[in-house]
Amino acid sequence: MKAKQFEKFIRTVVREEIDSALRREISFLKEELLSSPTKPINNRGNVEEFRNKLREQVAPPPNFNTGDNTLDSLLQETATTPSWEDKMAANDPVTQFINKDYRPVMDAIEKKKDYRP
Repeated sequence: MKAKQFEKFIRTVVREEIDSALRREISFLKEELLSSPTKPINNRGNVEEFRNKLREQVAPPPNFNTGDNTLDSLLQETATTPSWEDKMAANDPVTQFINKDYRPVMDAIEKKKDYRP
């Protein structure tokens, strides 16, 4: 068997195995979704829960006990100050472009779309 034929054979076998595994997983997930009771979605509660979980995950700043107060304060300051990427992100033109409020522009486009002379 030549290398190319062997490679094609391996690819077909792997594809078949992946297809069968995906079908099994998809059917399992569908059954799980259909069997779980539907409950009303409360996005505000979910957002608050997510924020609370994030607050709990934030680790306290490290405690440096080297014996030298100057070194300890310098290490503490270094650990708690934001990185230069975070500082530069606020002045980044791409970030400003992405975070800009485009509602007035979209409203003007909608008005122009509806306008018929």
